[in-house]
Amino acid sequence: MQPDPRHILTIRAFQIAEGIDIKRVRNEFPGDLITPAPGELFYRRKAASQDGTGERDEGYLYVMDYGVVIFAGHGDAEMTAVLDRLHPFCENALATRVGEDFRVHADVQELAFTFNDIHLPAFNSDVLRIIMLYVGQSAALDHYEVVVDRLLAEGGRLAQELERYGRLKTSRRNVQKFIGRTLATRNRLVDNLYIMDAPDITWENEYLDKIDRGMKKTFDLIERFRSLDYQLRENKENLELFAEMLQFRQSNMLEWIIIALFLIETVNLFR
Repeated sequence: MQPDPRHILTIRAFQIAEGIDIKRVRNEFPGDLITPAPGELFYRRKAASQDGTGERDEGYLYVMDYGVVIFAGHGDAEMTAVLDRLHPFCENALATRVGEDFRVHADVQELAFTFNDIHLPAFNSDVLRIIMLYVGQSAALDHYEVVVDRLLAEGGRLAQELERYGRLKTSRRNVQKFIGRTLATRNRLVDNLYIMDAPDITWENEYLDKIDRGMKKTFDLIERFRSLDYQLRENKENLELFAEMLQFRQSNMLEWIIIALFLIETVNLFR
């Protein structure tokens, strides 16, 4: 039996930039702001019905300062319009938006999680906020997984260069810039995605706490976060080794230059 679409709410999250200026969004973006918090804004909005009837339903919008926007109860055209309106507030907007979809079923008796769904016996804005938060964090992790794969591939090319030629052909400056990109990526990952901590609203509510823990498990958030953090730390250590090798090569070159100059000066003294 197919579920009644009136009891299903689709949540969609998009990583649209490396950052969003939350202060400007709050000052200039319209909507019923339910929960302003450091680094995030949670709105209640009237949105076009997802069933295509044209009626207005209650929709929600969650904007995160690490570049993620999450929708609940919005149609495709309306989401596109909102994302376009948020574009001026973006820092380093992404050419390709990373997305994540999730479904909320609010017509069951017991809380349950499946592959891409949650089934709820009770539903309110606090419940929705937690669900949207973790759908957004999963989208952010999808983005960082792509970024880290690129960094690892670049580091792998340096290792192959060292294996093939016995030395690095790239400059120390380029390696240092690569180390900087790796550090900046790890800092954004650790600072922005507070996956290890539960939201304050779950601390004294057992039902919200169960949803919090269930969402983290459904998306494997903690395991994915730890894997990315480990890969970035390993890549940084390898790059620092490459930088030391280049520094050693540069120091040797300087020593030989000094010796050559000394010899030239000595020869000139005996002429």
